[in-house]
Amino acid sequence: MGGAAGHMAHPFDLSWVNTGSDLLDFFDRAKTFVEKKGAGAVKIDGVNVSFKVVGDDDVKQFAVDRGSLKPIDIEGITMRRVDDRFPEGHGMRPAIKALLGILNSAIEEVRPELEELGMWDDPSRFLNTEYVAGTTNVTQYDENFLAIHGLNQFYHKIAKSGASKGNERPGMERPEGVKVASVEVPHEAAIMDSLVNKLGPYAEQYGFKVYSSVPTERLQDINIDFTNALSEPLTVRISDDREITKSLGEWLQEATNPRYKTIKLRDGKRTHPLHKQLYMNILNQSAPIVDLIEDADAEAAIYGAVFMHATRVLGNEILRGLTSPMGDVMGHEGVVLRDDKMFGPNPVKITGEFIVGNMGGGFGQVTENEDEDTEDAGVQLDIVDNIAADITPDSALGETIAIVPGAFKPPHRGHLDMVEQYALQANKVIVLISNPMNNQRTLADGTVINAGHAKAMWDSLTDHLENVTVAIYNDPEVRSPMTAGYALAGRPDDRKLAASKIGANFEPIGAGSEIILGASTKGGDAKRWEGAEKYIGGGPDGDLTLRDPNSTAVEPTLHSPEYLGLLEVSPLREEMPSVKSSDKDHRQFHAGDMRYLLGMATSDEEAVELLEDFIGDEGDVYNFLSILGIDTGLNEPIREVSSASGMGVSTGLEGGGSKDEKKRPLVTRSGSTPGKRDRKKKKKKNQNENIDMSLVIEVYKLLTERGVKI
Repeated sequence: MGGAAGHMAHPFDLSWVNTGSDLLDFFDRAKTFVEKKGAGAVKIDGVNVSFKVVGDDDVKQFAVDRGSLKPIDIEGITMRRVDDRFPEGHGMRPAIKALLGILNSAIEEVRPELEELGMWDDPSRFLNTEYVAGTTNVTQYDENFLAIHGLNQFYHKIAKSGASKGNERPGMERPEGVKVASVEVPHEAAIMDSLVNKLGPYAEQYGFKVYSSVPTERLQDINIDFTNALSEPLTVRISDDREITKSLGEWLQEATNPRYKTIKLRDGKRTHPLHKQLYMNILNQSAPIVDLIEDADAEAAIYGAVFMHATRVLGNEILRGLTSPMGDVMGHEGVVLRDDKMFGPNPVKITGEFIVGNMGGGFGQVTENEDEDTEDAGVQLDIVDNIAADITPDSALGETIAIVPGAFKPPHRGHLDMVEQYALQANKVIVLISNPMNNQRTLADGTVINAGHAKAMWDSLTDHLENVTVAIYNDPEVRSPMTAGYALAGRPDDRKLAASKIGANFEPIGAGSEIILGASTKGGDAKRWEGAEKYIGGGPDGDLTLRDPNSTAVEPTLHSPEYLGLLEVSPLREEMPSVKSSDKDHRQFHAGDMRYLLGMATSDEEAVELLEDFIGDEGDVYNFLSILGIDTGLNEPIREVSSASGMGVSTGLEGGGSKDEKKRPLVTRSGSTPGKRDRKKKKKKNQNENIDMSLVIEVYKLLTERGVKI
């Protein structure tokens, strides 16, 4: 992901590159730029993250800003809030804590530089950085480091829709027609170099190094010359008996940039003309164009392959002529060029071979699997498009929509982790709650969990996810969540009808969208979607694309060592459904376990402690109890929540309403200071009141390491 600074543009993303001649003009400018200045910067294959300064005059600290319009990003993700923004297991969580530790330790020493950069009193300005900690997307580095690429400033923006509607991000006045989130701010290189030098000793304490932009240097003994590359023939296999061969230069003279188009494949799926696998299939002549692409879209597909090929081979010529203090530039993601007059206000990257070399997996990437044992696999076009994830927003067409259907009575952190993973892959995630007649779940005390409860809980869990919508499918005749999911992503008429059963304001899924069907790898859950291609979009000739559910199934989340350690010594363990069952793993999340603990919450405060692992912190547990109308004496119960929109006493959260609707406070605590519950309340007689949890955790880990199943 590009973070607050946005995705860096490829040459074909630039607004003025509309033809093949324009693309060649760009590379001529790039050649001139590096010949005269040799002043590009190495493009690190790391993780983008942006740091700003927040706080009042008395206390200043660094904070992360991922660039969204969520309050936590606008206010700043300080060290105290890292766990709120990056849940347990998130790849960025430990590195962000280390980097904030480095920056905050040095903040007083680097204050003069921060003031010079205009950051000290202006949180709309931020350091655009990239970090490497362990494995990166593709490139293997020998050290952990933070590279500070430059200084950016946000444009002012107000969210007009979605969960963040009405949220306002302060910043510069946005020029007309500009859609990017931020812009680079000119600054003196000496100031940034001074900042980097001061941060160095602090970074070493955390096992990191700090660099400013790593400059490239011109290799004088290598001539940058496009002649041979432009003369090389490029053959396009039109059909079994027809081919077109032209030089790359000739192709560029006629080609137009297809970045704003989508194309339809013969199997009915849609993809982007600048798709790496499509390009490689055309380049390698794996199949004729007539067998791959609908006739009307053949030209866009061919021109997309031409633009990809030219960007690759001409980029290689640029990169071969450069070196850097970090070694051969060809061994990195590429080079970044900055020149307002030559290229535009924002940086552009030349990646050469890396444009097809990053098909592998890693942090933030999707792994594309190939079955080498299949004798005749034919042409495989995986619509999981890595390069599409790196194209600037102006060139991204169509939407990827993940549908996660279920009863969710109740939802828990295992479900949430799945949704969070899909939120990183998709433009939208729809959590679809089925609402069949006479199909409720009941707690031990008789409390019924209905669809309205499930939605209210989901809204609480997903409040931080801007691209997630929670909706109830109000058709009492539809018992299966899968059936509801198929209806929502079926034929166009079915999609309209399904949308109407969610709410008048719910938009049907549009033609050309790509669908992900939510599933876990637990217990072969993904197998329930076998044959889904027959139904999505109306079938193989329909207007929607389906990602293979087996490739998108999410690994189940496991309970924390703290939970398992507490459960091991708790009397509640004996009646825990997953412990009593011989075919369930109690280390995994189960709705039955959560229902059991919810039912025990009024009589056993240890149940509340265990529920924190299912839901979040203590306050979130009380929110859930309040939604269910359960009164523990420490929360304010809501006495009735309807199972469908517009029925009974409403929480304002049912149906298909948006998350930005005003919500009543769900929790009021006794006493004036929110915080831990009174530990002097009654406990089980046979429970040690002073259990050392750190010891319990260590014992649990030791037993696990020795292969003892607990």
